[in-house]
Amino acid sequence: MPKSPMIGARVPQQWQQQINAIALASGRKEAEVVREALGQYLGKTDPGSVKGAIASLEDRVTDLERKLAGLGRLVGE
Repeated sequence: MPKSPMIGARVPQQWQQQINAIALASGRKEAEVVREALGQYLGKTDPGSVKGAIASLEDRVTDLERKLAGLGRLVGE
């Protein structure tokens, strides 16, 4: 399978920090976040991948809410 072409660009430090934060929050790599952003800009987004990402984040939020409720019971709230 042929490799995808590589494109590089310098961005402000603040952008890189935001990209990193999004990547950490969504469990993805920075490169995936940048590809998705470029795809949105170019009108090339895959609705399936966006729905999948949303579903994944919803699952993670539900799991975190369940864990938080369990912690609340442990500390007597």
